[in-house]
Amino acid sequence: MRRGILTVDVEDNFTCEELVNKDDWPKYESQVVDNTLRILALLKSNNARATFFIVGKVAERHPELIKYICQDEHEIASHSYWHKPLNLISPREIEEDIRMSRDILSSLTGTPILGYRSMGYSIPDDEKGFYTLLKEYGYAYSSSRKPEKKNNVQTIMNGNIFQIYPSVINLFGSKLVFSGGTYFRILPIYVINKGCSVYQRLGQPIMIYVHPWEFNNDQPKRKVPLMQKMLQSPITFTTERKLTYLLQRYNFTSIKEYIGL
Repeated sequence: MRRGILTVDVEDNFTCEELVNKDDWPKYESQVVDNTLRILALLKSNNARATFFIVGKVAERHPELIKYICQDEHEIASHSYWHKPLNLISPREIEEDIRMSRDILSSLTGTPILGYRSMGYSIPDDEKGFYTLLKEYGYAYSSSRKPEKKNNVQTIMNGNIFQIYPSVINLFGSKLVFSGGTYFRILPIYVINKGCSVYQRLGQPIMIYVHPWEFNNDQPKRKVPLMQKMLQSPITFTTERKLTYLLQRYNFTSIKEYIGL
């Protein structure tokens, strides 16, 4: 069966400080637990494994969610602590984010946290220093940037840390991440299929990422810019249907299992 890596960015649709101040997060109805349970049920019915990248602040608010994910033998990894783009915060804040997210997740799982994914595939100016920090805090891989080539797994820092990339297609000279987020929601399934087939011909696994809020049309109401409102409109919520289609055709596993950590 064809290979795939499946990842889930565990967050509510308001856990983005550019849209909603972090101090206001508790004011919004959190649906992340119910939405994630829906994903877990879908994965169980298809005998699939995944890596769940969890925002540290979400884990603090919903520690029971970590238990549910671990019970189904999925991997827990870090999706930062505050869910801020790394290129917009200071080096001190980056280190604090890396440390705090690791500490809360490892305390809840009782196991080392091996993976880190930044918000929005953002990378700080000092990229080498960023990977050095990850290594110092015990991480074994990063999934925090888009690829330069169609190669999902690459070793960096003299082989000391792995880089895991999302799957992309070339369109009008640009690399389009068809494997998650907005494009995964709005692109027709035949385009996604075409992108997946390219990776299969290259002997590379596809790497898909989804968000729990994409599995629930009834989202908490909030004031956001018009474009953001359109991109997160329930009209675009095709993720569950498309993921179900792929789960029936690919053998999905976690990053940890794929790398062999």
